[in-house]
Amino acid sequence: MKKSCLALVTGLFISSSAFADSLLSFQTEIVPQVVNNKAVDNGIFTDIDQIRIAEGSNQIGVTVGQIVFEDAKRRKFDSSLMLMTFKTDDEDSYQLSYKKMRTMDEANKFDKSPEFTLTDGSGEPVDFELVVLPKSGFQGFNDYEKQVVSYNKLVKSGTASATAAAAVSVAPTSDGAEVSEGIKAQFSNLSRDEQQQFMQWAMQNLK
Repeated sequence: MKKSCLALVTGLFISSSAFADSLLSFQTEIVPQVVNNKAVDNGIFTDIDQIRIAEGSNQIGVTVGQIVFEDAKRRKFDSSLMLMTFKTDDEDSYQLSYKKMRTMDEANKFDKSPEFTLTDGSGEPVDFELVVLPKSGFQGFNDYEKQVVSYNKLVKSGTASATAAAAVSVAPTSDGAEVSEGIKAQFSNLSRDEQQQFMQWAMQNLK
């Protein structure tokens, strides 16, 4: 649900020339959930469908919610969490959008293999990395911040790749040994859905 928060972090008012953030605008159906490991709340929204982002590397977690048709009936589609990473320039503006779906089948395909368009203030495309994090509970009750933090820990430890569908990278074990080729091969042979399920289990059981 979109909303505009009036409260702003005090630091945002300190020397606008020294902290000249950029603005990221979203298509109406795109909901920002997590910005750089922090849940979207007071201090992040500057206007409806816009958030402040700092210069440099940013990681944004969003969901997509829209009405689609299924068996001639209108249904609400809520996506998994889409986590994207990209670099921004100082005092620029950015726009994130996607092609709206009509049917639930299209929506389900989008949920597995989403396509977004990210452009800068000049309308030029901006490169980004994208990963879909599997749903971990009832929609509306997901702890998106925890989900992102857990995923980033997996990436940092080497047990998750830049995309959820990629093979597991080499990761050190407690005794410093590398993950066996057998484990990596088994993961690579899993279907995309099975890999997503494994990612969900791994994030929930991360020590």
